[in-house]
Amino acid sequence: MALPALVAAKIALYGAMHAQGVSNTALAVRLGLSEGAVRRLLDLDHRSHIGQVEAALHELGQSLTIATRAA
Repeated sequence: MALPALVAAKIALYGAMHAQGVSNTALAVRLGLSEGAVRRLLDLDHRSHIGQVEAALHELGQSLTIATRAA
């Protein structure tokens, strides 16, 4: 089963933050956002813009790659 791109990106962001020991607050400072905004970026039920998640991943030295497969 494939995940929606936004959900996969949010999971990747959470994983990158966890692996690097970066808290919501620390990432918020780096991005110039509130901690609540970062919390929403990680919330699977919140309809964040994929570009915001991509920017957060970039701040952590990660990139977002979306692969498609033929049906």
